[in-house]
Amino acid sequence: MKFTRDDVEDRQAILHIEVEDDRVEKHLQRAHQKVSARINIPGFRKGKAPRAIVEQYVGRDYLLDEAMESLVPEAVSAAIDESDIEATHTPPRINVIERDPVVKIDATVALPPVAKLGDYKKLKFDDELEAVSEEQIEEQLVQIQEAQANWVPAKRAAKLGDMLTITSKGLVEGKEFANVDAGEFLAEAGSMNPVPGFAEQLQGMKADESKEFDIEIPADYPNEEFAGKTANFNVEVAEVKKKELPKLTDALAASLGEDFKTAAELRARISDNLKAQAKDGLRRSLEEKIVDALVEAAEFEVSPMIIEHEAEHVLEDQQRQLAQYNIDFEQYIQGIGKSSEEIVTEAKDSAELRLKRMLVIDTLAEESDSSVSDEEVAAEIAMMQDTPQYANENLDTDEARDAVQRILRRRTAIDQVIEITHKPKAGKAAAKKSTATKKKTAAKAKAKPAAKKKPASSAKAKSPSKAAKSDK
Repeated sequence: MKFTRDDVEDRQAILHIEVEDDRVEKHLQRAHQKVSARINIPGFRKGKAPRAIVEQYVGRDYLLDEAMESLVPEAVSAAIDESDIEATHTPPRINVIERDPVVKIDATVALPPVAKLGDYKKLKFDDELEAVSEEQIEEQLVQIQEAQANWVPAKRAAKLGDMLTITSKGLVEGKEFANVDAGEFLAEAGSMNPVPGFAEQLQGMKADESKEFDIEIPADYPNEEFAGKTANFNVEVAEVKKKELPKLTDALAASLGEDFKTAAELRARISDNLKAQAKDGLRRSLEEKIVDALVEAAEFEVSPMIIEHEAEHVLEDQQRQLAQYNIDFEQYIQGIGKSSEEIVTEAKDSAELRLKRMLVIDTLAEESDSSVSDEEVAAEIAMMQDTPQYANENLDTDEARDAVQRILRRRTAIDQVIEITHKPKAGKAAAKKSTATKKKTAAKAKAKPAAKKKPASSAKAKSPSKAAKSDK
């Protein structure tokens, strides 16, 4: 293979290729076999006509056109391999300069993008770790209680949040709109079922009561036949149930199947989980800020071909997501009031930013010489296999291990920058808070006499929830 290479601006190289005669002849012979197999030449069975006859019958240009379909990509691929150009996922741009007597091709190839990082060591972030509050723990506990709740008959009028057994008939201009026959209905505030305002109309109703009311159906109601019209409802309530939360006891904690023996252990686990979430949230926030700062300060050399190729993927992802909801892409563009050119420009901007963000992280990992051991990779893969997302995937491959290693190297590099740049004010704030608390306590001690100790027999027993708090 004869070729020369010219490196041009925008991280691109042009390969000027002259394809050797032997390679051209090989593809001409393949083309002859394909063409002769699909055309009828008088005096010959399909696929049996000699090449000279086929060429005479269809013309050399026709045969050469057929050959070029396989010859050009093969020749370009061979030239790229021989040139030692580091591969990218962006297809080269190909221009056939000459076909006969010598096949000459110009192939423009996108070179891997590069980034020159700024002085990230001067960055400073003072974000503080968010403290876990008792309110957050209580909220989690209430959610657990909600999940274990029972519906019990309520001897009162219905309230929002109740479960009602109703028989309902709704008509719009005499046409059936929404009917329920002795079905259960959760009267949630803001419910859209069957229309906004229906749940609110059931407030105050008791068992064995009936009610008739009208509701204006919204103009943007999905069923255009009823949109903007008035629905007339007749509703009869057979039963009203309220949600009864179980008490937070050791028995409830043990019933969750997470090796809890007491409510205090449950509370401690929730606290630990919330602290871990806060820590993860802080790291994600710092990573976002660091990457944003790296992108802003870096100097990039990126081939426009790569950005255009990545933009195509962005558009494909958008179309795939819309297709899941049976939304036509062209109709979507019209609906948001944008032109195709604007959508393409936005896709390019998004692709370029995404590319630059990944590029600065990879450059950081290279410059910081972040190393990851085989044991760390194996441990990460084992942890991934325990998650539903990867449970059925084979991660025991060289490709999978290389991908995980790259992820871990990026993570390690970011962690190193966080270690350098994260200077929280939490220490100072905690010291001030501690000093203020001591002063406040001392002031109270001076202002009030010491309380008399109560006899042991007169001490009140703590509730399970208060006891759990004191055990924390």
